Amino acid sequence: VNFVDKFYLAAIAATVPGLGKAHIFEAVAKLGSAKAVYNATFEQLQSLNIFEDRAINSFIDGRSKNNPDLLKKVCEQKGIQVISYYDEEYPASLKEIHIPPLVLYVMGNLPKDGYHIGIVGARRATPYGLKAAKYFAQAMVAGNVVVVSGGAAGIDSTAHAATLEADGVTIAVLGCGVDVVYPSENKALFQGILKKGALVSEYPPGTHAQPRFFPARNRIIVGLSRGVIVCEATVKSGALITARCAVDEHREVYCVPGNVFEDTSTGCHEMIKQGAQLIDDARQIFFDRDEYYLKFERNTEPAQQTLFADKKDGQTLSVKKPMNNLVLDKLSPLGQKLYTLLGQGTMGLDDLIEKSGAGFAEISMELLDLQVMGLVDTDQTQKYFRL
Repeated sequence: VNFVDKFYLAAIAATVPGLGKAHIFEAVAKLGSAKAVYNATFEQLQSLNIFEDRAINSFIDGRSKNNPDLLKKVCEQKGIQVISYYDEEYPASLKEIHIPPLVLYVMGNLPKDGYHIGIVGARRATPYGLKAAKYFAQAMVAGNVVVVSGGAAGIDSTAHAATLEADGVTIAVLGCGVDVVYPSENKALFQGILKKGALVSEYPPGTHAQPRFFPARNRIIVGLSRGVIVCEATVKSGALITARCAVDEHREVYCVPGNVFEDTSTGCHEMIKQGAQLIDDARQIFFDRDEYYLKFERNTEPAQQTLFADKKDGQTLSVKKPMNNLVLDKLSPLGQKLYTLLGQGTMGLDDLIEKSGAGFAEISMELLDLQVMGLVDTDQTQKYFRL
């Protein structure tokens, strides 16, 4: 993709709701360029037989609000680099995830080489959680590892700040435009990150933070990292979405054990029960020879639900939970809809977004609930199925 065409790809990404469509890559391949897709008529897009009519109409109605030339001008004025999926600068590890961003907006210097580890956790963290985040972040710096986090308050900000304090490199993946400071108190922190690291987002300049953007942001943290450390989290924390995404993408998940009397420990403890590694020492990630080296042990299978399990010959076997209407009645309307859709067969996240008409954030939270309840799981291709 050439320099001009990448801004058409960026305009397409900004126009398509939520994550965008995984089918965009197929459309670009069939029509020859992102510019051709952006300018295509309803009939041309319909003839590809990859989009529903509703999605085509939504795209055509919205694309005039995202002008490629204006987007290019704004990025140049603000010193924002745009890296498309087709560019050599696009991180190779990010291409491995199920639905990679079509484009990345970058301020600063995005490290291309070296190991990256994500450190995430609760916004309302305890002093214990913040101390853990600082310890592990600075241990990563000692091993020449790039620290990736989400730029949010609490654990994220502490991980970034501790990395800078140790003269390391860190990447903040934002749920807003890279030119928007959110939270506002992180202005100085973001300026510090730009000196050696980078601010990254899939959202265009000027995009303000919205709750639905953060679950989508989390998958980019996972995609840039070879493992994720969860320092502290409740069972419904966004950090748990990051951890489950890491499991689905075959990244290692490390969870810091916490105080059994704190709600912020429950998420980590739940993940540990389901197969995440309990981590209480940075040497679990590093092993010593002449210098530090990263030890990566990728999972070959997604972590299985073990809430209802039995043992046979030393193997943990998934056991289906008896289903009844009382369980289904506890689900939200969207949860019931997703459960019904999965009754038709295994589906990917993009299929569920398209068929349910709901956004990525809402669906991610509902799928997390369904997984915790033992109603849904994922297979090796990161697709969801009913248990």
